[in-house]
Amino acid sequence: MRKFLFVLLAGVVWQLNAPAQEGNPGQALAETAATATANWEVLAKGLDAKVQRMLPCDPRLTAAIEEVNQASQARLAAVNRYLEAGIAQARQDSEQARTALAAEQAAVREVETDRAEAEQERIAIDGQLSDLTDSVKNRPTLEEARAKLQAIDAGVATRAGDLRSLQTRHAALAAALTNLLEARQARQRAIEAQLATLVLETSRWGDYYAARLARAQMECDITNPTGPATRRKQ
Repeated sequence: MRKFLFVLLAGVVWQLNAPAQEGNPGQALAETAATATANWEVLAKGLDAKVQRMLPCDPRLTAAIEEVNQASQARLAAVNRYLEAGIAQARQDSEQARTALAAEQAAVREVETDRAEAEQERIAIDGQLSDLTDSVKNRPTLEEARAKLQAIDAGVATRAGDLRSLQTRHAALAAALTNLLEARQARQRAIEAQLATLVLETSRWGDYYAARLARAQMECDITNPTGPATRRKQ
């Protein structure tokens, strides 16, 4: 279990997704969690060697266990704050991606409408141009009108082509934003899962140190049955 926090911290370093710089709350929380974890590791690793030289009723024994317990609580609380900040940042990032995606999807629909209108306009002009071409055969004076209509047709065709290209770019960006949103939502779920795991670990470590304190008291009672409490009863 002592390795849990190192694995946990390694798994969530990327979560706040912010550069390490002065004044960055996420970085400060990460550093605090790492420091608290290191402090607990030092105390926890040396606890057994420290208490094995003490007599069962030595008050330093329970004090040593309580010291490690408090260090454990401190590091679990620090990691909890770090993960909660990561969740808050992940939710904000997801919302930003969701807003950007909605705007891009709206842009795709708008461009699609404009492109469809341009295509319909070009179809109508092509029909008029075909009729006018037939008329020019009988009325050469309509040649100038036909030339103007051809220029308009070319302009509409160019606009329709530009709109198709724009629609393709917007669709590609919308797809990229969809992937980004899914990735950010997955990151948020991952941090939330790690926070849920931390809650369980917090309970287990609390039970562990409570059991050690209870065992120390029990060993004291067994080895010293005529302690202060017994003498008072007599």
